Amino acid sequence: MNFHIDGIIFSLQQHGGITVYFRELLSRLTPEYNATLTLEQPALQAVPLDAFPAVRQEQRKARFLERLRPARSLKNSRSQLFHSSYYRRPERASQPSVVTVHDFAFQRVIGGLGAVRQHWLMRTAITQSQHIICISESTKQDMLELIHPRPDQTVSVIYNGVSNLFQPLHIENSWNDESSGRPFMLFVGQRGGYKNFSLALRALELLPELELHCVGGGSFKPKELAGVSESIRSRVRHLGFVSEEQLNVLYNRAYCLLYPSSYEGFGIPVLEAMRAGCPVVSIDCKAVVEVGGEALCVSASADDSAALAQAVLRLESATERKRLRALGFARSEQFSWDRCFEQTLAVYRTF
Repeated sequence: MNFHIDGIIFSLQQHGGITVYFRELLSRLTPEYNATLTLEQPALQAVPLDAFPAVRQEQRKARFLERLRPARSLKNSRSQLFHSSYYRRPERASQPSVVTVHDFAFQRVIGGLGAVRQHWLMRTAITQSQHIICISESTKQDMLELIHPRPDQTVSVIYNGVSNLFQPLHIENSWNDESSGRPFMLFVGQRGGYKNFSLALRALELLPELELHCVGGGSFKPKELAGVSESIRSRVRHLGFVSEEQLNVLYNRAYCLLYPSSYEGFGIPVLEAMRAGCPVVSIDCKAVVEVGGEALCVSASADDSAALAQAVLRLESATERKRLRALGFARSEQFSWDRCFEQTLAVYRTF
């Protein structure tokens, strides 16, 4: 096997679901696979040079409009297979290629000129690939509706995994913030638009005994907390970027993961929380429900803060909390990066 992975995502996204996906795949490769990763510099420090010792790396200076151009071929070999990390086609049109489709957030919920550009890039990469990997059935259905692949293209659903670092810990006084002593809900990742952070804040107003702690997604912007009363602001904290080990501790301490996103391609934090024993409260988002199944505590309404708060209050029942934790452990066991890797290798071997 001899293949080329285009690492453009590491120049576009330092932290996020897609970088997690490719880090997990690359870290499992051994020398026998003869893989080469190309990186456009600067790579946002997302990939240390020794991160994947079994994978050759080619460092390249980024060209003007690099994101919009086909990925350059390897310098000294003609790889048998090309796999872009973020919707690029290979420079040689005759080269067999695989594309992983993560979501259609731009087209479904973001919109604007960015959606036009993103759709063109995705459509070009998808229609020129021989094999299309979708990370969920939800993403596959979006792809079939919005892209219309050719009959001769193969489409596979290969689910993401969840890191083994997430696990239950024996922590005294869990659920409580160490400084305030109040239990806190956890909000992980980006907060803009369809992530529904504003809905989470409105629900928090109805939950006076709880705090809301945010991880990742950058510092709060003034408009995010505009119009929010001081009594609510005092119960909202931003913890910045944390390591996986620190995030596992937070999941173990949290009253719940609050995940009110209205659109996802998968939803890795849902599985992370479940694996750590943290109940997950969400709205009725198709991909999130596909991943979390019956282990989710789902709000009765997608845009009603009172319904979201009521879903959180269901966790006051020790019986319900124990039931959801048990279901969450069982559900998270159905997903693994090892399985994702093996299924992806099986796709590579078809070429």
